[in-house]
Amino acid sequence: MDAFKSRSQVTRVHTREQLLKRLEHVIRKSFHASSSPLRPLLVFDVDRFRQVNFSLGYACGDFLLQEIGRRLQLLEDLDFVARSGDNEYTLLLRAHTQDELGATLHRVQQVFAVPFSWQGQECFLSASFGLSALSLTTETISQALSQAEQALLVAKQTGKNKLITYQPTPTPTRHLFASQIQMETDLRKAIMENQLLLYYQPRLELSTGQIICLEALVRWNHPTYGMIAPADFIPLAEESGLILPLGEWVLREACLQKARWLAENKLDYQVAVNISPCQFQDEAFADKAIHIIEQTGINPAYLEFEITESSIMQNMEKTIAVLDKLCAKGISISIDDFGIGYSSLNYLKEFPIHCLKIDRSFVKNIQSNSNDWAITNAIIHLGHALNIQVVAEGVEEVGQLDILKETTCTTIQGYLLSPPISAAEIELTFHREDNRPVMIS
Repeated sequence: MDAFKSRSQVTRVHTREQLLKRLEHVIRKSFHASSSPLRPLLVFDVDRFRQVNFSLGYACGDFLLQEIGRRLQLLEDLDFVARSGDNEYTLLLRAHTQDELGATLHRVQQVFAVPFSWQGQECFLSASFGLSALSLTTETISQALSQAEQALLVAKQTGKNKLITYQPTPTPTRHLFASQIQMETDLRKAIMENQLLLYYQPRLELSTGQIICLEALVRWNHPTYGMIAPADFIPLAEESGLILPLGEWVLREACLQKARWLAENKLDYQVAVNISPCQFQDEAFADKAIHIIEQTGINPAYLEFEITESSIMQNMEKTIAVLDKLCAKGISISIDDFGIGYSSLNYLKEFPIHCLKIDRSFVKNIQSNSNDWAITNAIIHLGHALNIQVVAEGVEEVGQLDILKETTCTTIQGYLLSPPISAAEIELTFHREDNRPVMIS
């Protein structure tokens, strides 16, 4: 990259106070030499970096962070570069005009356009960026940093791999939290203080009209901001490491709820629990899960673990050992979002899999897109041939249901049947003592 030049290594800033002091020192010098009243401040975070650490190892993660720092230090139009978090960087840009700013931002983003090489293996990374503007006083330096962090949080919550400029007025996508740090602190407290709760979405067997499983889905009932959607906090949990205690809380609460239903002679259905990639890659995952199940005293046969394709393909030998250990206890295994991950089907014969969940992106357009219909149909017949249950996710329209019936799909899940609802609503809606079939139309 011709925009690079040789400089020293990026400095790791350990506290926010140190970061503000260094920024104040640099900004006073740069403002003294410039008539510009404002200076762009950019904060970025490497997307899904914890998954890189889990899948490729911490040595690779450390190397990638060093390489990002090296590339940043070679850029000519930065006054300040600091690693302000585990995989977060703060940059003070030298741009004075909009054209200069656009060119500088492009060069910073180009840092991730070239693949990284680790032990002969190419690795592509992306980043989310938050941009704000600061002026001379220490107070506004702190404020500008918070604003850049808010913009970064919006970028991460709305799909990652993008740049968001701070907007002083709230937008529909802007979160209520003052900063990512506050949100992480509140989430940590939520896990400890039981601000979380589980909703359940039923799964219907078409041949019998019976509910056969309930998928447990976590929700966050914040004491100030009310109900917060998973899309707003699950990515943060994954990147901060809170996904591990959060995942354990979900599994324990699902087991306890199932135990309550059994004690009250209600809802004799299986309960499905989502397992994040970070959880599954945790060396102690299987032992922790089995311990929680034993603590709550439920029969493991009532549980299904939903695991993504990307999780199980990281290390075949380890995956087989973990899945065998879980299955030996009676836990069922389903592959979530099937069809959008790895193209290899070898794992279907190698791993003990009980269920494939067709990703909703195929089901959504099954009425209008012949390719989506063909893929859905192929997955259903593949499951039949391998004696694996197939679930169509995201069924929202009667037309979709009719086509799925024609393709001999056995099981569906989606808003046409029911959205995710509370445990109390599940009891009222789907507790049928006479075992009548559920009617949907």
